[in-house]
Order: sequence, then structure tokens, then C-alpha cells
Amino acid sequence: MDKRPIMGRRTLTFLCCVLAIPTAARLIDGLKVDTMQTALLAGALLGVCYLLLRPLLRLFSLPIGCLTLGLSNFAIDVGLIFLLSNVMPGFTISSMLPAVLTAILVNGVCMVVGGLR
Repeated sequence: MDKRPIMGRRTLTFLCCVLAIPTAARLIDGLKVDTMQTALLAGALLGVCYLLLRPLLRLFSLPIGCLTLGLSNFAIDVGLIFLLSNVMPGFTISSMLPAVLTAILVNGVCMVVGGLR
């Protein structure tokens, strides 16, 4: 089996996260970053979380995901964004709505870029 398509998909996911966080910081009012470097670092950390933590959390929440028709996966994405705002100084989210909008933006960018591949 060829490993190149998997590595390409992971790279695209990482790059989408890196670029979506600065974009979300410009577009969404409740998402605040101190500097552009902080936004890029937050995107990189979110990309790492999306590649390492997200698959494990989705695996553990698989029974709940079947019952909620996949909405628990979206809740995992929002939770990872909140986790990032608690861990990283200079990256703050004021309420639940900006986190939800950020998750929608990140997933939308990943979906569009993944479809154009």
C-alpha cells in the first residue's frame, strides 16, 4: 500500500489548521490573538491536536457518535479549540459561539481543500 496519499492528507489537515486560525481571528469577534505569530503557533498546535488527539477521542467516543449521528465529532473539535485557548497564552475565546464558528471554519477549510486535492 502506498503511504503518500495518507501523508498528503495529514499535511493538508495540518496546513488547514495553521492557516484557518489566523483567518478565524480576523473574521470572528470573540476570538482574540495577541500577534500573528501567536495565531500561527495556535494553528500549528491545533493541527497537532487534530492529527494526534482527535483520532483517539473519536475512537473512544464511537458509541456516542453512533447515537448522535456524528455530532459528538463536532463537539470534540470545539473541545480541542477550547483546550487550546486554555493552554496557550495570547489566544483567548470569549464564549461558546466563537469556538463553534472557529470549528466550522476549520472543518470547512479542511473539507474544501481535501475535496480539491
